[in-house]
Amino acid sequence: MGGSLRRHDELYSAYSRKVAVMPFSHSSTTTEALLTDLIHDLRQDLGNIETSVYCLNLIAEPKESRAREYLRTIEEQVERAADRLSAASAELTRLKAQRAEGAPALDLTNSATSVVT
Repeated sequence: MGGSLRRHDELYSAYSRKVAVMPFSHSSTTTEALLTDLIHDLRQDLGNIETSVYCLNLIAEPKESRAREYLRTIEEQVERAADRLSAASAELTRLKAQRAEGAPALDLTNSATSVVT
C-alpha cells in the first residue's frame, strides 16, 4: 500500500505543478483536459482502494468485527467519492456539449468543482 500512497502523492504534486503554471487566461479545452485526466486518475485510485478493501475482507477473521466495520466505512466513502466523480464527469460532458453547440463559454473549473464538493 505504501507504493499506492506514494503514487497518489506524485500525481497530486504533478497536478499542483500543472495548475500552478497554467495562465489565468487558459482555454476551456485545457481545463477540460486537466479535469478529464484528474477524474480518470482518481477513478483508478478509487478502484485500487476498492480492490484492497475486497482483499482485506477476504482475509479478515469473522471475529474481527471492528476491522470489518472500518472496511465497510471505507467502502461507503469510496462509493460516495465515485458518485461525486461521476457527477463531475457528467457535468463536464454537459458543458462540453453546450460549448460545442455554440453556447457562451463557462468557467468549467467552478462548475465541475461545485459538483465534486
